[in-house]
Amino acid sequence: MGSVIFNGKMWLLGGYTPERVNDVWCSSDGVNWHRVTSSAPWNGRNLLCTIVYKGKIWVMGGITKLKPDAQVSYNDVWCSSDGKSWRMVTDEAPWSPRGAATALVYEDRIWLMGGFDAANYLHNNEVWTSRDGREWELVTDEADWGSRAMHTSVVFDDKIWVIGGGVYNEAYPNNTVVDYNDVWCSSDGVEWHRVVETAKWMARRFHCSVVYDDKMWVIAGYHHGNRNDVWYSVDGRIWHEIEGTPWPVRHAPACLVYRGGIWLLGGFGEVLYNDVWVYTKLGEESSLT
Repeated sequence: MGSVIFNGKMWLLGGYTPERVNDVWCSSDGVNWHRVTSSAPWNGRNLLCTIVYKGKIWVMGGITKLKPDAQVSYNDVWCSSDGKSWRMVTDEAPWSPRGAATALVYEDRIWLMGGFDAANYLHNNEVWTSRDGREWELVTDEADWGSRAMHTSVVFDDKIWVIGGGVYNEAYPNNTVVDYNDVWCSSDGVEWHRVVETAKWMARRFHCSVVYDDKMWVIAGYHHGNRNDVWYSVDGRIWHEIEGTPWPVRHAPACLVYRGGIWLLGGFGEVLYNDVWVYTKLGEESSLT
C-alpha cells in the first residue's frame, strides 16, 4: 500500500487485502480511521509509489492481477488535493510500467527510481525526474546500484539514498534471485556513491525506511522469511539495532514519521496485518490497535 503524511494526517492508499484495492483512508491518531473513498478512479493496485508534492497526494505506477495467471504493471500518474477527487496527470508516463519502485521529492522535483514490470519480471535501475508528473526526464538508465526493486529511498543529508532491495523471478514462493544490504547515495541522481556494500543488517526487500531523529532507519522486510528487526544510522555506513521489537515479523508495512514518532502500519507476515505501532526516541513503543 501507499502511505503519506498530508494535511496533518496519516494516509493509506491502495494495497493488497488480498485483493488489489483502490480505497483511501486517513487518520489523525492511528486508532480512528476515515475512509475517504472506497473506489478511487485509479485501478486497484499494490506496490505503488505515493508522495506529497505541491500540495497534493500523488499516486504513480503499481501492480495488479487482471486474471489468475497474469499480472499487469502501470505507468500512470494521478494527483489529488483531498484524497477523494483525483485527476489523471498522464495515463502513460515515458517510464515503462512498473511496481515496487521508489519515489521521493528532492530539490523541488519528483524522483522515481528502479522497480520491475510484473508482466515479465523485468527489473531496471533507471532514475527519472519531473516537475509536474507529466513531463519526465531520464536522468540515467543505468544507475550504479544495478537493476532492482523492492528497495527503499529517502532524502537525508541533502542527498538521495537507495537502500537494499532485490530481484525477483517467477518461481513463487521461492523467488529470491538476490536481496541486497547495500547503501548508496547521490546528490544529482547520476553519480552514485556506494556508502557500504554489506551493511550490518541482513539483506532484504520489502522493508521500509524513514528519516527520524536525524537518522536513517531500516525496518522489517523479507529475506527467506519475514523480519521485525529495526536498525538506524547517522551516516549510512555504521548501523545500530534497536533490540526487543514487540510486533510480529512482516514485510511491506507502511512506515511514516508523524507526531514525533515512527509509525508502523500493517504489512504481511503469517497473515495480513492491520495493526498500528508507534516508536519514539524516548524509547516508548506500543500497539495502538
